[in-house]
Amino acid sequence: MHENAAVLQTVLDGATQIAREVEDNKASVLVHCSDGWDRTAQLTSLAMLELDPYYRTIQGFAVLVEKEWCSFGHKFAHRVGHGEDKHSDSERSPIFVQFVDCVWQIMNQFPYAFEFNSSFLITMLDELYSCRFGTFLYNSEKQRHHDQHVKENTVSLWSYIITEKRRFLNPFYNQYPRFVDVLRPNTRLMCIKVWKDYYFRYNPAIVAQDHADVEALVNEKILQKVEALKAEVIMHEQTLSKTVRNAEFR
Repeated sequence: MHENAAVLQTVLDGATQIAREVEDNKASVLVHCSDGWDRTAQLTSLAMLELDPYYRTIQGFAVLVEKEWCSFGHKFAHRVGHGEDKHSDSERSPIFVQFVDCVWQIMNQFPYAFEFNSSFLITMLDELYSCRFGTFLYNSEKQRHHDQHVKENTVSLWSYIITEKRRFLNPFYNQYPRFVDVLRPNTRLMCIKVWKDYYFRYNPAIVAQDHADVEALVNEKILQKVEALKAEVIMHEQTLSKTVRNAEFR
C-alpha cells in the first residue's frame, strides 16, 4: 500500500506542478515521458482536470479521456492484457487505474468540485477490463478504426454512461463555486488515501453490503431533495417578485 501511495503522490505532485506553472506563471509546459503514452497521459489529463472545471463534468471527463488517452494512443491492450493470459508480461501496467485513482484522490479533497461520483470511476474501471465496450480496446485509434468488429459489435462506454447518468451524479456538486476554479490538491503522502470502495469492495470484513447500490440510493434521495428545494426557492422568488410588483403599484 505504501509503495502504491508513493506512486500516486509522485504523479499528483507532477500534475499539480504543471497546473501551477500554467495558472500562476502563465507558462507553456512540455510534458513527455520516455514513449509519450503512459506518464504523459497521466500528467496532462490530471493537470487539465485541476485547471478546467469543464473536465470535472461527466461530459468533460469523457472528452478528456478520449483526447488524452484514446486518441493519443495509450496502449490499453498491452497495459491491461485484453484477451491474453501472459500475466507476467512486462507490458502489463495499471497506468490507467493509477490515473483514475489519482482522480479519486482529488475528488476526496474537493467533494463539491465534481459532477460525477465515485461509482462513475468504478464503473469505468470495471468496463476497462470487461471488454463490453469498444472505447478501451486495442492499442490505438488506428487499430480500433480498422477492426470492423469493434464498430459492429460494440458501442461507446460514454453512450452507456449518458443513459445511466443520474446514477453517477454527485448530489453535492457545486457548478458555480464562489472560490477559484483551479484545484490545488495537497500531495503530501499523508493525504493519499486508500480507495476502499474500489479495492476493498469484495472484502466482507470491510464492506458489509454493496456500497455502489447504497450510494446510488442515497444519491437519488439527495437529488430528489435538492430538486424539491430548488422548486421551493423558485416558488418563493415568484411570490416575492409578485409582492414587490403589487407594492409598486400602490
